[in-house]
Amino acid sequence: MKIGEKYAARNASSDDNMVPLINVVFLMLVFFMVAGQIQKADPIAVIPPQSINDNRAATDPNIEIVLGADDSLYVDDKLFAVEDVQAYLEQQFTSAPNKDAFWVQIKADGAISLEKLRPVFNQVRLAGLTKVSLATQLERGNK
Repeated sequence: MKIGEKYAARNASSDDNMVPLINVVFLMLVFFMVAGQIQKADPIAVIPPQSINDNRAATDPNIEIVLGADDSLYVDDKLFAVEDVQAYLEQQFTSAPNKDAFWVQIKADGAISLEKLRPVFNQVRLAGLTKVSLATQLERGNK
């Protein structure tokens, strides 16, 4: 009857079956941490206008202005009125440690007309900032 004793001993250490599963889960975790990218999402959905220029900035912007198709305006993920943007930009610029590298990126929906975008650029100009970038997406050409 030693067969029963071996079987009972084998059931007592059922954790041996969990080791391969733990290894697989750990490897999947490492894979998704390395392969995935975590990016900050915009406060509203914006589809930027298309462009043929694929140059990208070397650094992240100090201030990001997002203008949605519904005329909502977010500056650094906070809802703003157009009139309040200039004061906020001036405050951020004066407290910036490196004023030479300070720049603003504007993400506007491609459906917005230039007339709706003009007041935002005017506020940036009135704040005295000259380094401004308009975010675009690369146009997929018909080849």
